[in-house]
Amino acid sequence: VDNKPHVELEPLMHYSNSNMNYNDETNSTGRANSTLVESLISNTSVERPNKTKTQRNVVIALAVSLISGLVSGTLYGFGRYSRDLKDTLMLTQYQIERFGILLDTGNYIGHPITGLVYDRLGPRISCLSAAVIVFCAYGMIQLGVIRHITAHWIFDTSFFFVGLGSGLGYIAALGSTTKNFQSSRHFSLAIGIVASGYGLSSTIVGLSYHAVGLNRFFLLWAVLVAFGNLLGSCYLVVPNEDEEKTNEEEMDEEGANDSLQNNANEEVPSEAHRSEQIFAAEWNDWREKDFWLLFFAFAGCTGCGLFIINNISTMVQSIQGNDSFAAKLVVLLSLSNFSGRLLMGFLADLPRVSKMVMLASTALVMAAALFLSAMAQPDSASVCLIITVALIAAAYGGTWVLVVGILSDFFGNHNFGKNYGLIAMGPALSGMLFNTFSAWTYEKYTPIDSEVCLGKNCYYMSFLLTGSAAILSCMVSSLLECSRRQSSVLRNT
Repeated sequence: VDNKPHVELEPLMHYSNSNMNYNDETNSTGRANSTLVESLISNTSVERPNKTKTQRNVVIALAVSLISGLVSGTLYGFGRYSRDLKDTLMLTQYQIERFGILLDTGNYIGHPITGLVYDRLGPRISCLSAAVIVFCAYGMIQLGVIRHITAHWIFDTSFFFVGLGSGLGYIAALGSTTKNFQSSRHFSLAIGIVASGYGLSSTIVGLSYHAVGLNRFFLLWAVLVAFGNLLGSCYLVVPNEDEEKTNEEEMDEEGANDSLQNNANEEVPSEAHRSEQIFAAEWNDWREKDFWLLFFAFAGCTGCGLFIINNISTMVQSIQGNDSFAAKLVVLLSLSNFSGRLLMGFLADLPRVSKMVMLASTALVMAAALFLSAMAQPDSASVCLIITVALIAAAYGGTWVLVVGILSDFFGNHNFGKNYGLIAMGPALSGMLFNTFSAWTYEKYTPIDSEVCLGKNCYYMSFLLTGSAAILSCMVSSLLECSRRQSSVLRNT
């Protein structure tokens, strides 16, 4: 683009110079061409720094989005400290599972709200709100741990708002990246980079927990999350956002003037009627069958991932593993999650690669991993759990990258926040279902005189349930892919 004006300069200058000795009419043409040359040079000199500045802003926004994603993914570290939190507060398995469920619920069920906030108020207000919400929520949890508060509703509320604030910060980072790279051939890779920070968070959480312990852990992350989101409030902007809004306003004004001139004798639609039309257009995507097929396919995959993430510590305990083994599994989960997001972002940008086929493939990988642990024998349970965690985490991370590209391809980016927000409710519902079922089966096989379940039966039924859900998700994804291809063929014919 930068070289285009220079290609035209030489013939234009040659043409103008060759006409300097002609008659007055020809001289006027030469002067006109000289003016055009000067205009092109002027425009080129202005566009170059503007383009460089825009590119620099995009790179800065991507880096800050990565940081925001990193501090917004602390909910993935719940499995690292849940066991110690349970012992410190003397909780039952149901109660500690409830904290994890509320953490996921605040994040995923809250996404329609956070998506609407992002669409209406933009990334800056979203990040600032996320900083305040998570700082206060983590602060209350830390206070409750130090003072051994027995009012569990305080922890319930705080974990819910940690999830809500984390989701708000992450959707601001993701939405900004989506708009910055929507015309780039590296769109999915950029999404994968931001999402990989979100997935890598549990490794940082695990390392920090090992360093500071339960008594200072929540305070540390209250400060880190607030700092990361404050950076986002300063730097997460869409390039030329103000210019685009100005252009849109000018076009709207011109369109309105033309409409008034062409329809002077016609009745002008009322403001209320126009608002109703805009509202209907904004929520039109939710009426499509494909949207809800994607919702259920995505929910099935991610619910399986949340089941593993929230129960790592107790899974290790059930096979009589030590705390060190649990810590290593959390690190493995985080690294696999991180790698899966980056890899899927790279693969999704390849030509002739169907994102829906890739989504179906990740569901199939999840099913195989879950059935592997379900069929594991006591002497191979540890190895099978390692394989299950690695595969589930990689597939789980990949689905979060794929769904962004699928939403963009199917429904565009205009209402990205609301669409992504509703899609993200799926993991909360499926995760709540799977984790509640796993808590029930865990308690069922726990001896009356103990609070710890040991043996294969603790999670056997849960592995079968989640594996079956992954198979169903694969089938729904395949159905959606076939439906889209058939619709495309019909349109072409």
